[in-house]
Amino acid sequence: MLTNANMPIRFKQAEFRCFNWLYNLAPCFPVNALKVNVINDPRIFYETLCTRFQKASRRISVASLYIGTGNLEKKLLVVTKQSIDAKKNLQFSVLLDHQRGTRGNYNSVTLLRDFLGGPSGQCSVNLFQTPRLQGSWSKALPSRYNELVGLQHMKLYIADDSVLLSGANCSNDYFQQRQDRYIEIEDADLANFYSDLIDEVKNLSKKVDKHGKIHNNYQGSKENLIKEINIKINDHIKKWKEKQLLKLSLNSSDDNSYDTWIFPLIQMGEFNITQDETVTRTLLASAPKGSYIQLATGYFNLTDQYAGTLLKDCKANISLLMAHPNANGFLGASGPAGGIPHAYSLIAQKFWQKVLDSNQASRVCMMEYERRGWTFHAKGLWYYPPGSGVPWATIIGSANLGERSVRRDLEAQAAIFTVSPELQERLRQESVELHKHASECGAQLQQRDTPLWVRATVGLFRTYF
Repeated sequence: MLTNANMPIRFKQAEFRCFNWLYNLAPCFPVNALKVNVINDPRIFYETLCTRFQKASRRISVASLYIGTGNLEKKLLVVTKQSIDAKKNLQFSVLLDHQRGTRGNYNSVTLLRDFLGGPSGQCSVNLFQTPRLQGSWSKALPSRYNELVGLQHMKLYIADDSVLLSGANCSNDYFQQRQDRYIEIEDADLANFYSDLIDEVKNLSKKVDKHGKIHNNYQGSKENLIKEINIKINDHIKKWKEKQLLKLSLNSSDDNSYDTWIFPLIQMGEFNITQDETVTRTLLASAPKGSYIQLATGYFNLTDQYAGTLLKDCKANISLLMAHPNANGFLGASGPAGGIPHAYSLIAQKFWQKVLDSNQASRVCMMEYERRGWTFHAKGLWYYPPGSGVPWATIIGSANLGERSVRRDLEAQAAIFTVSPELQERLRQESVELHKHASECGAQLQQRDTPLWVRATVGLFRTYF
């Protein structure tokens, strides 16, 4: 590790010293809390995207599962197109998932085709396809079900030097009554880090031409593609980690001018990149006794490793917030997908039984979000040091703490630590708003019936949702 006067780079705050290991795993971007914007409402999330894309002068870079085809998405794209037409130096880059972005006759690709027809080359659209679906598999599996194999799941919205991290897709539902989390950070280096990350994935993804046809950027084998992605992303992390450590060591005298530290985390389990999983598990295991951690996930499906860490290694008091079946995005879906809310409830029920069996019900609390007309998609973590009534750290992004996030999908997160009382209060208020519509559910889980066919199949397909 780079040092200054033979002293390692590390947190100076006593409350954070148990997390000094973070500097070894991820680049650190120090900022002022005034540059961090915590958004609580999906409608404000949408308005923020419209404003940022309208005002952007150099770049708009988007990573999402897909772009929807509703009126709000179309309005956002109209604003974006006007901005591009008025500013010839403005680059517009979109990275989506191949399977989700091409689903149906009218989809993300057809919606974005108008952006690709100009002669200036200002716009690009790329589609990531998991190597598991390369070749005939992508056609052999039916639409929707081929998405179970693996997805581009990062949610990053960059406009010039602003990056907005979320778990929300660029779609009508997520702009209105689907509750997620949204944190915007204004910092050139951080925006460059995430923009470069999108570019690395784009370069190994399919490309859409001006006629809407899709071409492979990479011509090698599935095995070589897996190796190439692993090398490119690890090199990206290493480059930025060294760059930021050098910057921190040279500017150590300026430490007091910053009150917030951001560590971007990447999870691409298929390519043996497990930053987010490593950081989340280590944070849970290293949090001191007397601390309090709130966890949230739209889809409760903890890996065995996460569950083991929570029940065997974690000393903090824990609250787990998840979607009630009535607030699950798959509620009412046709076919087998309609059983997914029941499957998540069953998985939660089994975890709660482990809590009871290990006599930890006094330390671990499970809660469900239920709000009339709303679905719940929020995910992440809030950390409260011992004796604190406000969180001093949070993890935000696209990962759901579950099997898919860890093993199959591309995920982008950020761990944010702050000593700013004002930002700590905003993070507390964010959590309060989410929990306002939540209630403890341990007893309900034990009494809830699950269809027999869901019980029979959930174990077989657990890693796919």
